[in-house]
Formats: sequence, C-alpha cells, structure tokens
Amino acid sequence: MRSISIQSRLRVIGLTILTIALGFGLYYLGYQQGAKKVEIASEGTGSPSTIAPPKPEEAISPKPQPSVSDQNDSLFNPRERSNRVSEMASDFRNIGYEEAKSDFDAALSKAESMSPREQIFYVAGLFKFIAENSSPRDALTIAIAQAGTTRKFALKALVGEWAVDQSLPESEQEGRLRRVLGLSEGRYGLEAELASVLARSSTDPATDSAWMEAFSSHPSRTEIVARLSPLMPDFDPTKTLAMAEGWTDWEKSRFADSLVNNWSNQDPKSAWDWYSENPDTLPANAADQILNSWAQKDSDAMIQSLDTFTDPEDRRLAIEAISASLAAQGTDQALDWVESLADIEERDTGMQAVYQNTPKGIGAVLKLESGFPKISDIMPTGGLASTDLRAGDLIVQAQDSGKDPHNLYGRNMQDIVGLLRGTPGSEVEIRVLRENQATGQLEEHSAIVERDLLILESSDRN
Repeated sequence: MRSISIQSRLRVIGLTILTIALGFGLYYLGYQQGAKKVEIASEGTGSPSTIAPPKPEEAISPKPQPSVSDQNDSLFNPRERSNRVSEMASDFRNIGYEEAKSDFDAALSKAESMSPREQIFYVAGLFKFIAENSSPRDALTIAIAQAGTTRKFALKALVGEWAVDQSLPESEQEGRLRRVLGLSEGRYGLEAELASVLARSSTDPATDSAWMEAFSSHPSRTEIVARLSPLMPDFDPTKTLAMAEGWTDWEKSRFADSLVNNWSNQDPKSAWDWYSENPDTLPANAADQILNSWAQKDSDAMIQSLDTFTDPEDRRLAIEAISASLAAQGTDQALDWVESLADIEERDTGMQAVYQNTPKGIGAVLKLESGFPKISDIMPTGGLASTDLRAGDLIVQAQDSGKDPHNLYGRNMQDIVGLLRGTPGSEVEIRVLRENQATGQLEEHSAIVERDLLILESSDRN
C-alpha cells in the first residue's frame, strides 16, 4: 500500500513538472513570435503594423471564453426576454405575411410542421394578409375551414387585426395583438370569447354581422349573438329575439337572459325604455337586471329620471337599485340620498337596500402576502379597532363561536372575505402571526372580534 502511495505521488510530481515545462515553452515561443514586427499591407497604404509581445499569462493560457451562463444572462432579465419574444413574434408574423402573398396554400402547409410557439405568430401573419385582402365574411370562411390549432390561431389573428386600433403606436398595437393571440377559451368557448373582444372594440358593423352569421349554428350562439347584436346600428330587440326561432327552449331562455344582460350593460337607458313598452317579452327578472346595471353605470342619471317611473313597482325597484349602488360608493352618501326621499315607504325601501349592501364584517382592509391575508389597515367603524390586533398582522385562522376553525393560509381572497364576514353581532376568533420587533421572531396572537356594519365614507370608495 505504501509503494502504491509513493508511485501515485511521483506521477503527480512528474505531471506538475511537465506542465511547468510546457507552460514555459509556450511562453518562450509566444514571446519570440510576438516580438517580431509583422508587416500587414493595408488597403491603399502598405504601412506596417506591429503586434506587441503577449503578456506571460496570455502565452501560457488561452484567452478565457464567456461561459454559457454569461452568454445567456439576458435570458434571465424579464425585459430582455420580453424583447426577444416580441422580436421573434414580429419576425414570424412578417415571414408569414410575405409568404402568404406569394403562395397562401403552401404557407398553410408549412405552418402545420411548426412548433405551436412559432405557428401562432406565423399564422397571425398569414391571416393579417387575409384580413387586409378579403371581406370579413370571406376571411372567416377561410379561417373556419382550417383544422386544429391553425383554426384557433387564425380566428384569433383575424379578431386581432379587426379589433386593434390602427391609430395606436405600433408597439401598443403589437402588445394588444399578442394579448388577443394569448386568449384562453373562456367559459363559453373561444368563439364567444372573441365575440366579446369585438364587442369591446370599435369594429365595423359588417365584421360583427359576419361573426354572428359564421357561428349561427355554433353551440355558443346564444352568447355570440347576445354580445354582438346590441351593437348593430339597426338593432331591433324584437327581430333579434326572433332569431332564436328554431332553437331549443333552453337556448331561447338562455338567449333572452344573456341579451338583457349585455344590452343593459351597454345601454341601460335604451334597454329600460324598450322593456317598459314590452314588459312581457323579456324574462321576469329583466327589470331588476336592467335597473341594477343602469344604477351601477350612472346612478346620477337614474336619479334624475326617477320621476319618470310612474308604475309603483318599477319605482320601488329603481329606488332599491340606486340605494344599493350608492351604498357601494359610500354609506354616508347613500343615507343622505335615501333621507331626501319624501315618501316614508320609499325611505324604508332605500334604507333596507343600503343595509343589505353595506359590508358586514370585522373591519379589516386585507391584502395577500406570501399566501397570508395581511391586515393592511383597520377601519375605525369595525370591531377589529377595539382589539389588540394591528396592521401588519398575518391572519392564519378564523373560528366562529361553536364551529370548527378555518385555516386562511393559501386561500384566495374571495374565500377569506366570505369567512370573515357575517351577521352583525356575531363573533369570530381571529388568530394572527406577528413579528416581534426586538427578537425578529414570529409570535402568535388572537382576539375575539364582534362583526358589525362597516360604514364606508365616500372618500374610501376603492
């Protein structure tokens, strides 16, 4: 064992001597070559150039090459990565556009062999060309005839071209187009989701009409027609509802509900005027839906129109809608308006609506931080203000009296708020984590909080 150890050490020493000798030899050779004057014939001058002798460390070791991580540093920079994606998207879109001009069918075949990431932008270029050189109806016919992902990308690309405002700066146009290309199918399918994009844009009515026609037999036609038809210049609710003739009973009911919802969101005053004259044409809940949309969209205009509500039931619904909308903006503002009503029954109606729409809870303003609901502020009118809990505490658990505890860590905000809110007067135990400023360690604290009405001031509307 000893002899083997000595042999190994000798081999190491021998290799070390050999390395030193080789390094010295390379240094000497490099120095001799570097010391010579090398004449380089410059174009048109013939003047000599001298290469300086290399430094010793350059002679015995090659110049270091940038590592892979150095070369790819920019990939870890979000802005650089975003710029590269934008450049790639633009390149493939431009290539697709140019190749569509020369041979559209061949370009389509080429798209089928691409990766999805390349294909989406390449197909966007193909259908940019189609959108510019075809009517909306013809463009949709071509897009719908495609299969698989090509069909999806083609429909997105067309809507992107039609919906994006061409007067915007080019970079902003590019960003909006990429958002359309990245749309998911949504709850009602891609065709309905893209119909919503068209509805939110100032597209040509011929485009909206072509979209409704192209998908007149689609399973989501109730949503597609309901979203686009109120935008048509010649929109006639009676004729639009008649479009559902031949549809199933479920589709007719769904279509009427969706049409009321979309129309009241876009133009609630017109929707109400038409409904007032045709109360038996729309669903039973149409009045509530339209008036609530109107109050949320423009409560001031609705207040000014209140005297036009001559039917007692319609007027009651209008007062409820206005009171609820104002309560969401500020409790004091809502109460001021309700108290201005002359009729005592109408005041009672308004008060009930304000009460029902005023938040009821512990009085914490929350935000999510590292999975915890963090108390960012405490409302002076809430029950939390009278406890030792404070802003900055991380809520970990809520337990109603006599019920099982609910862990709040990792939940979404909607679930958290639902567990913390409750009937005024009910109690909930809140457990929190808090950092000890002296030790830096987390400590647990708890308090029993009585829920109450959370009176919102108009200045606290966000």
